[in-house]
Amino acid sequence: MAEKFRRYLLGAGLMFAAFLLYQAANLPADLASFIKHPTMIEQLLLGGATTILAGLVIWFLIYFYRYGLAHREDDYFAQQPTRKRKWAIAGVALIGLFALLMAQSLIREAPSENQHLINEMLKKTPWLTAYTAVIIAPIIEELIFRGLFYNYFFIKLGQRWLLVVGVVVNGLLFASIHTSLWSPSAWIYFFMGALFASMYVKTRDLRFSIGLHMFNNALGMLPVLL
Repeated sequence: MAEKFRRYLLGAGLMFAAFLLYQAANLPADLASFIKHPTMIEQLLLGGATTILAGLVIWFLIYFYRYGLAHREDDYFAQQPTRKRKWAIAGVALIGLFALLMAQSLIREAPSENQHLINEMLKKTPWLTAYTAVIIAPIIEELIFRGLFYNYFFIKLGQRWLLVVGVVVNGLLFASIHTSLWSPSAWIYFFMGALFASMYVKTRDLRFSIGLHMFNNALGMLPVLL
């Protein structure tokens, strides 16, 4: 019991530290919002600085993600599905994503604070914002919210009810980071987080949830960039 408590404490500390580091890595890109009319050169320089900082954060996250995998109480993620099954799961997840986006489009509501901020940044620095949102954010967020979360808090996943609880809790956590849980738009973030979590636990491969997250964010960028 004491060992489990220490692991949970380590997981909570790592996720908190990782989230702070993630915010720090985004500082160069965020600085662009304080420049009245950022040039392409300025955006490239800020993007380069963001890439370097994000790379360090990703290295930190991968190290502790692998540590968590190596010290699980079960071999759930070591028992990999076949490549064909992984892609079949990805196909189902894509259908789920499109269904979720269609439902969102049918429910008219004001954009969340997070989405409003992204929209404002897209107007000023479209390509820099798209780069951080489509490439950097999905990698870091999946390592934190799926990688660290499941390998420090759900270290045994042999029973179906644990899988369900993990997906629900993960969806709530993901929503709470992106908006208030009492916000009208919280449901979309909840189901999005739950979908990414389901992708990870079913494929047992973080690359697939990262890919789905990137695809989702890219879809959100297209109307503004085109």
